[in-house]
Amino acid sequence: MLSGNIKRVLIVNPFGLGDCLFLSPVFRALKKSGVEKIVLLLGSRTSELFRNHPFVDEVIAIDRDQIRSQSRWENFLFVKELVVRLRREKFDAFLDVSLSREYAFFAKFFLGIRKRVGFDYHKRGIFLTDRIKLPEGYASKHAIQYYRDLLRPLGIEAETRAPEIFLGEDEIRSAQQFLSEAGISNGESFTVIVPGGGESWGKDARFKRWPATYFSDLVNQLKNDLPSRNIVILGSRGEKQLGDTLANALSNFNVINWMGERTLRESLAVLSQASLVLTNDGGLCHAAQVFNRPLVAIFGPVDPVVYGPYPETDKSIVVRRTDLACQPCYKSFRYNSSCQTIECLNDLSPRDVAAAIQERKFFTCLKH
Repeated sequence: MLSGNIKRVLIVNPFGLGDCLFLSPVFRALKKSGVEKIVLLLGSRTSELFRNHPFVDEVIAIDRDQIRSQSRWENFLFVKELVVRLRREKFDAFLDVSLSREYAFFAKFFLGIRKRVGFDYHKRGIFLTDRIKLPEGYASKHAIQYYRDLLRPLGIEAETRAPEIFLGEDEIRSAQQFLSEAGISNGESFTVIVPGGGESWGKDARFKRWPATYFSDLVNQLKNDLPSRNIVILGSRGEKQLGDTLANALSNFNVINWMGERTLRESLAVLSQASLVLTNDGGLCHAAQVFNRPLVAIFGPVDPVVYGPYPETDKSIVVRRTDLACQPCYKSFRYNSSCQTIECLNDLSPRDVAAAIQERKFFTCLKH
């Protein structure tokens, strides 16, 4: 049962696509427990994710790039309008996964939300009423399970569910249409490759990238096992050059390079139709898992126990080095940014990945 009369909940998550997906089971649990309205405060890059979501009533985007480029007066007007808009909702509870102080401060002093639940990381939970201790960041269990813990102070004991994405039939039809226009007819098999590291890591996304040429080498090694010779490359505009490099190296395949050419929702719709997904650790990796697509995910500095595809299935495989003392180096929400070699990825050869796939009898399992 919900603690008290909690009917309207504000949730903030300023992080990337994967983190937002990991939070999505919380929405279902809240609605199932009687919450009438859920409003999300998200970054501008992820705000499209929960369109058409039956358990999310409203999404408000915070564009940090725009905030940085605006004058103080423009930002003052933006904050004033946001406060007026949110105070009108009279929220009963606030869930904060930002790991910072500012949002809880905002919720307490500007919005007057009495119950404020979040993670107390490095004593940043000072403005929370219910603090979940997090002395060393996420470790030993999946991020989804940490997010589930946010519900306990509300009196909700929820099961650990898989993330959810809801696409409309019109979005699926549109994806099928532009696939057809690009030479892949409806129902024809294709492999999606995501060679980037994702927008949320910004300039440091290189720490999550398996080299693009390694992907092309892997595809050539697996060519007899691939569902077809159709390849679709997806990812962000900021990493488009990776797609160009990969497309040039796969000239003997039918390659469609849509990096930076498709919106998030369009990319998700395409991904949902894929016969196979080869990807680095990142948001689209987790989306592929949501859609139950056959998935090969390359992990480097990040621990798949905490941030890996969830839940584990026979249709997904994580490939990573296991012989490095420094891996995983992403701990307590920090990574070794001084690493020059990125051995965990650069020394993981296409032959190693192909061998791991064959050892798991991955393609054999997919045929049954």
